[in-house]
Amino acid sequence: MAPGDKKKEEKTGMPPPQGSEIKQIPVSAEEWGLSIDDIDTLKELTDSRAIEIASGDVVAHIRDDAKLLEEVGKRPGTYYRDILYALIQIRLPEREAERDWHEILRHKYIMSEKLGRNIGIHVATLDYYTNIKRRVFSPKILDAHEYVDTASKALTDDLTRAYNRGFLMEELTRLFSLAKTEKRPFSLIMLDLDHFKAYNDINGHIRGDIALIQTVRIMHAVCSSDDTVARYGGEEFVILLPDVPLPIALSTAENVRSAVYDYRFVNEQDLPGGRLSASLGVTSYREDMTREAEMIEEADVALYRAKNGGRNRTKAFLKGE
Repeated sequence: MAPGDKKKEEKTGMPPPQGSEIKQIPVSAEEWGLSIDDIDTLKELTDSRAIEIASGDVVAHIRDDAKLLEEVGKRPGTYYRDILYALIQIRLPEREAERDWHEILRHKYIMSEKLGRNIGIHVATLDYYTNIKRRVFSPKILDAHEYVDTASKALTDDLTRAYNRGFLMEELTRLFSLAKTEKRPFSLIMLDLDHFKAYNDINGHIRGDIALIQTVRIMHAVCSSDDTVARYGGEEFVILLPDVPLPIALSTAENVRSAVYDYRFVNEQDLPGGRLSASLGVTSYREDMTREAEMIEEADVALYRAKNGGRNRTKAFLKGE
């Protein structure tokens, strides 16, 4: 899933207070304050050397960055914030980030002129926040590619690139709280690949891993960009659908089931029924729920009914059944 803009804004957090230290590498998605969109943006910035281009590090002298910012893909409302986050892992509002960026460039120019050499944007940024703004003390600077890679692993499943279980539970907690306080509906789909152990036994684990990756791609293709696709464990996945009531969630689940069934997986003809299929359980938030784990439990019950009913089908959890 590529989370929507609103979701991204809710996850970005606030800048640290004056005099605070940059955190060491965090271990949860909430601590990172990053979404998949954030990680993709940071990868683009580091892979394209956009920061070095915009700051003039690739030439002998500082250049006007206005045109360069457009050339490297400026996205209104996010670009300066992303640059500073990639440089020193400080999350600032865009307007403040833009002001700081231009001040950092001036600071870089002054320091470079005094030393007779280009000091580089990373050193200039560190010195600006440490000695000019006195905002950060004992900061931890990471290699940009290493940082992006570590951040990505904190949020996603290594194999499939779906969100991992830790992020799933944090997002489920967030949606559950919104449902309680703001009466916003949301739904949860649990998916399990049918006869997947047999598929692994027939084709080997490498082919099995490829099938899991392909299944995630199918879910991403069918689901909305606001939905969260996560690997729950093994061949089991969960989809969170914000602002979606049960009937629409059921329709989405059925579309996912159909798309998995229509896809041609390697050597699936050797499975019972000749196809690699999926069973899905669906539930939606109700006001009588007291804890978010009930959503997982109800979807699991519905999934069990789908499996017990013959597999390759979608079942909804209906209270009282």
